[in-house]
Amino acid sequence: MTARTSLAAVLLVVLLAGGVTLALAPSSHASFGLAAPLAREPGLAAPPAAPPLATPTAPAPAAATATPAAASGPSTDCGGTPSGAYNWATQNFFTDVSTTFWTPDSPSLSGGSFQPVPCTNVIPTFTNGFWINVTTNVPMTTAQVTIWGTGWPTASTPLPPIKGFDPSQPAVLNMYIEPPFYRTASFYFNDYRNFWPGSSVFFNVTLTSTNATPGTIYSASPLSGHYEKYQWSGGVDNASWAFYVASPFAEQPVGQTPVNFSNIIRVYTSPSVLSSPAFEPNPKQQVQVYLSSLNFSGSAAPPIPDAQGSFSLSGGVTGVYLDNFGPANHSVLQLLQPLGPYPGTQVKFNVTVWLPWEGGAIDYVYSKVYAFNWSANGGWWDPTAGLEGNLLLSTAPSLQGLGSTPTLSTGTPLNVTIHESTENVTISSAMLHYHYEDSTGSLAGALPMSAANQNTSYAVIPGLPPGGAVTFSVVAKDIYGEAIASGNYSYSESGPYATALPLGYGIFYFEAIDVATGQLVPTLNFTISNASWSEASVGYAYGFANPVIAGGHLALPVADGNYVVTVTAFGMSQTWVGAVSSQDPFVVVFYLSSSPVGPTYGAPLSSLSISGAVGLLGASITAIPVVQWFKERRRKAEAEQRRISL
Repeated sequence: MTARTSLAAVLLVVLLAGGVTLALAPSSHASFGLAAPLAREPGLAAPPAAPPLATPTAPAPAAATATPAAASGPSTDCGGTPSGAYNWATQNFFTDVSTTFWTPDSPSLSGGSFQPVPCTNVIPTFTNGFWINVTTNVPMTTAQVTIWGTGWPTASTPLPPIKGFDPSQPAVLNMYIEPPFYRTASFYFNDYRNFWPGSSVFFNVTLTSTNATPGTIYSASPLSGHYEKYQWSGGVDNASWAFYVASPFAEQPVGQTPVNFSNIIRVYTSPSVLSSPAFEPNPKQQVQVYLSSLNFSGSAAPPIPDAQGSFSLSGGVTGVYLDNFGPANHSVLQLLQPLGPYPGTQVKFNVTVWLPWEGGAIDYVYSKVYAFNWSANGGWWDPTAGLEGNLLLSTAPSLQGLGSTPTLSTGTPLNVTIHESTENVTISSAMLHYHYEDSTGSLAGALPMSAANQNTSYAVIPGLPPGGAVTFSVVAKDIYGEAIASGNYSYSESGPYATALPLGYGIFYFEAIDVATGQLVPTLNFTISNASWSEASVGYAYGFANPVIAGGHLALPVADGNYVVTVTAFGMSQTWVGAVSSQDPFVVVFYLSSSPVGPTYGAPLSSLSISGAVGLLGASITAIPVVQWFKERRRKAEAEQRRISL
């Protein structure tokens, strides 16, 4: 066998044996209450968990020498782990041995770059673990690593010990001592198995030799120059090195505080039940719980693989159940089934979140316990006070300050909003009652308001034609169906269009009168076209129409030129052919009938397209009596309208 082959075989044995060594450590990862720690100095280690490989079992090392009064304190300038010349002849570990590290794909954590305390090394999330190697000039009898650490904080334990690596009982594991000279020892820290993201881990090394004086040296001895006392309740552990397994949520430790649930996950609800003072949902409100991942590293928040809530109910409803969050592998999750409603019930819950690591390996973190109550209230506080006494009604643009008869520019939409500032008094439904009128006719009706959320509803009255006016009121109901109404609000629109139009564009409106009733025709079907385009749409419920911007309430400016508008209602169609030639808005009026009004019917010639001379003559003969009849009908309708208030 060649020398190169022999060396390769030795290295293979080193790797395999080192991996087996840490395999002796527990593989499960859970949080338990912190037991009473024991006072522990570096040399007072428990007996080895298993005998060192390829060397006889040695007795437990003797107690460490007391720290001299003049001994220096821990180093504050880390400067990397000393790894130069070695000569076992003192109690200074770092002059007796050469210490090197190898962290795959991380040159900054390899060789002598691995920092001793008080500095902390951050092991990248993608790294499964790392090696520590020590070499000296005399055969070693034993080589041991003492390890302890803490994991993710829980609601009850701020620094939960890593199972098997409790600070009160640090794990003492053997390093592999390489034959035949036994002068090099190696150990593999299997982070993937034992120290998951968010773990803070501390360790030191103890070596013994029967061929050297002193017989035992400690990396954490004050005489070695690199040690840090970590105080636990009831004891002290001395570390030579510390590392933090990077989390996808926080790659660096956040200050001196370990990363915990609240650092990486935001919990919030709709409606908000976690505020202070706490909001109590009403008997008909559901509660949705949301999770949002955070990232202290400044990059995009990572997805949450999975999460589950545990809920405990008492009072009106009792029981304990689990509910999952979704969608999985997203940065924002919500309960798959919202909570409640549970009237008269107290709810306590906490959240368990799985963390992503190494393409799917999972660790758990736990939230604190949240609590809230379901209120018995949800109706209006004072139903006799009307809508303004229970809700805030506002308009945009505001009608306040515009006098007793507010006037807006032609084509200005009005947003009417009602809002309840008390979250558990919600709006089950709301209606906008309106009366629209202009010089041609009028129309009254009611439309449902849209719910922005459980406490806010709104309706948008589209921009009016020139000379148009609206009077409106609002009726809202609470969760028990109790209705409250507002007073009447009125405004009109006139003058130039609300927004300055481009040169060569204009705005026009059209509406149809039902001559059988004297009212405007709501939701009028129409088509509009010019030489290059056409569209079909439906007018507003208020009794007028105009070309509109898609999905909006603003009139669509059209280029100057000729247009054809055809309206259809009651099985009839009429057409207007005209031109847009200025920026002044105008209205085209059509006359239709929902029922017979005489042997024939007609309309002003300027509003209709009638083919043939006979048709024109017939229209001119019938138009006069029909229009006079319509005016009489309208006069009577207006008199009746004045008699009946809105």
